[in-house]
Amino acid sequence: MRLLIVDDETRTRELLRTYIPWETVGIDEVETARNGLQALEIARERKPDIILCDIRMPKMGGIEFATEYRKSDPDCLILFLSGFSDKEYLKSAIHLKAFTYIEKPVNLNEVRDAVESAIRLRREELKRRDEERMLQEGFDRSLPYLRQEMVRRLVSHPDSPHVAPALRSQETFLLPTEGPFTVAVASLYWSPSDLPEDPGITQQRILESISNHARLHELKALAGFDSRHFLIVVIPGAYGSSYRAGRAVIEEVLSALREIGGPEIDLRLGVGGPATSFVSIPESYRLASLACSYQYYGNGAQPIFSDALGRHEPVATNWEEVRLMRDQLRKGHIEEAKRIVREWTDYVRKQLDLDILRLKDTYFQFLIAVMETAVQLGLAEVSEDTERRYMWKEIDRIPSLAALEQYVLSFLDAMAETGEEEGGAGSGKMREIVRYIHTHFHEKGFTIREIADHMQLSETYLCAYFKKMSRQTIKEFITDTRMSRAKELLADSNVKMTEVALRIGISDSNYFTTFFKRNAGCTPSEFRERAIR
Repeated sequence: MRLLIVDDETRTRELLRTYIPWETVGIDEVETARNGLQALEIARERKPDIILCDIRMPKMGGIEFATEYRKSDPDCLILFLSGFSDKEYLKSAIHLKAFTYIEKPVNLNEVRDAVESAIRLRREELKRRDEERMLQEGFDRSLPYLRQEMVRRLVSHPDSPHVAPALRSQETFLLPTEGPFTVAVASLYWSPSDLPEDPGITQQRILESISNHARLHELKALAGFDSRHFLIVVIPGAYGSSYRAGRAVIEEVLSALREIGGPEIDLRLGVGGPATSFVSIPESYRLASLACSYQYYGNGAQPIFSDALGRHEPVATNWEEVRLMRDQLRKGHIEEAKRIVREWTDYVRKQLDLDILRLKDTYFQFLIAVMETAVQLGLAEVSEDTERRYMWKEIDRIPSLAALEQYVLSFLDAMAETGEEEGGAGSGKMREIVRYIHTHFHEKGFTIREIADHMQLSETYLCAYFKKMSRQTIKEFITDTRMSRAKELLADSNVKMTEVALRIGISDSNYFTTFFKRNAGCTPSEFRERAIR
């Protein structure tokens, strides 16, 4: 702890500084000042925990100094010294919440005891503040999840007996007790190369960022993810599709959400009709979800409001189209198979089915037909259920009908190229992809998108082609390449751990440890110890 001694008498200052063994009572640093002005300068710089201060001094007395310093540090403990029994000084000291008042001439034991008492009080106060800070940090961390649970209740059971009492805490749940409210639903899609292993981590980051976003907080926007991983935002007020009806506010919300999501996430927003009260929020949520689904047929650049929803018809899985696709593939008619996919997409676009999972199933069956036919023709190995799950996972993250069509067509392109390359000198294209990865994987910011640009291919096609040719995803191959190089470097004890990370393209040594342990089952240090032994 830090102690500042303020006294205009040199003898008293030195006596107090020198003849009390301050380190034995917990004082680590002692500063002195000869008057209030000098003390003010030192105190503002050094931030003492305890000040031992004379009252009567030239230039600036102790009371004036304490009054001024209290403005910047109200918690510092001040012990006054005085050789005068002046009631006015005593009153001022009490008003300034002085810790104690010691009469001169000073008794060193009395001063030491008083400072020891002040240290105990200061430590208790610092401990209490740390506990409060930890509690507040814990509450701040849990706040996004509390708000998410409230959002889930509002869109499902707003009449629950627990909802209304909880919403009275507007500091926690933001919303006013009276409507209207606007509900928006956002879908979040990642590009194939950026698929997170655990979406929950990204969702946590997004919810925390929403809680801390100044404009969204100003709007009192309450946010949370539903069970389908759609982001729901409930905003006080009624906002419609025209600028007169407040469209600009919704565009602000969309802009803020995209800023929070970052460039790797394609975020698309649907907006429901106004909810006049909490009870009508589920209906607004339903309409917002439909409007969000409508985004699948466009580019997602602008929000879609539920009043734009027109006729939409269900599209069941068309097994006849799947059979025709399979027949054309068996005959080697790749272009005919592509025509089937394109014509089916034209039909789907006219129907405007808003059940996107149902819509995707026919395309998934197209992919199964491609995969199974490739196996029958000897162009691929026998597929496993894990590959089907992988394909469905990728389909589930595709943001639009146009991109879904392109994804299926890319598999047909890969099948055609595999057939052309069978029996030949091998895949020149595949060799170039592998060469490029081995040449550049260690560079900072190396991405699959960079490989695709080099090869002049779309990311989707590149991922599908690599998977078909190697039976391994390109992301897995890059990971294996990095791990192989890391193990080589770790076997050399002269290469520092930070350098190993940098030489495989990872700048954060903590992330390198996590990355290595996830893929090798042990930390880099443990691996090095075993390798060198």
